[in-house]
Amino acid sequence: MQITVYGATGTFGARLVDQLGERGHTVIAAHRGSGVDTFNGNGVAEAAEGSDVLVDCVNRVTMNGRQAVDFFSHSSRSIALAAAERPGTTVACLSIAFRPEVGESKLLGYYQGKAVQERVYRRIVPSDGLLMFRSAQWFELVDTMTVTAGPVRFVPKMRVQALAAAEAVRMMAETIDTGETGTVEVAGPEVSDFAEIARRLSAQRAQSAGAKPPKVIGLPLPGPMAREGLIPPAPRTSAVTVDEWLRTL
Repeated sequence: MQITVYGATGTFGARLVDQLGERGHTVIAAHRGSGVDTFNGNGVAEAAEGSDVLVDCVNRVTMNGRQAVDFFSHSSRSIALAAAERPGTTVACLSIAFRPEVGESKLLGYYQGKAVQERVYRRIVPSDGLLMFRSAQWFELVDTMTVTAGPVRFVPKMRVQALAAAEAVRMMAETIDTGETGTVEVAGPEVSDFAEIARRLSAQRAQSAGAKPPKVIGLPLPGPMAREGLIPPAPRTSAVTVDEWLRTL
């Protein structure tokens, strides 16, 4: 198959391009550096030419609800319309596993944007031509969510069923490879929270450096993220645990 990956230079997209290429597919890497801007639509249709699957890995991290909704609504619409102009083309969207109450929360603007993204695709793309791939959070996100103050690390105490990003990439590549559509949710083998993952990661790094691990403090969050809001109810699971992932670092 020929597959266009939008957001092909991002954390997830770059790895997915490699995975799909290793599976024998012809991959078109679409990103702003190649003249493709999904937000304003420039180059989106041209990058889709001749492709059987259009993959949306485009992302913008913001907790500002207005900005998130604006970005994801425009970006998803441009890709969905490119698919609509090419009957038989499938769309695969990388989304996040979260329950409805998270997407409705005014405190969680990023998830509002992702909820709108999913609605845009479901409205424009026929159900038999749409793969909504909803991944739980990745272990690698711990660093981006950690605030350092001297010897102390502050990390949100979010309940997650996290998995390694490489595992999420592998599972999405497999799903695209087999031509599956519908909604697929993936997660790790255990429910934990980001603060606990950060403690294990800090201990691993300190041990490697022969140093004392920093103190990690979990900051409780209000609302659904402190409960089951980010835990998918019946996901396909990766077998790679936090400790096994740490051994690969």
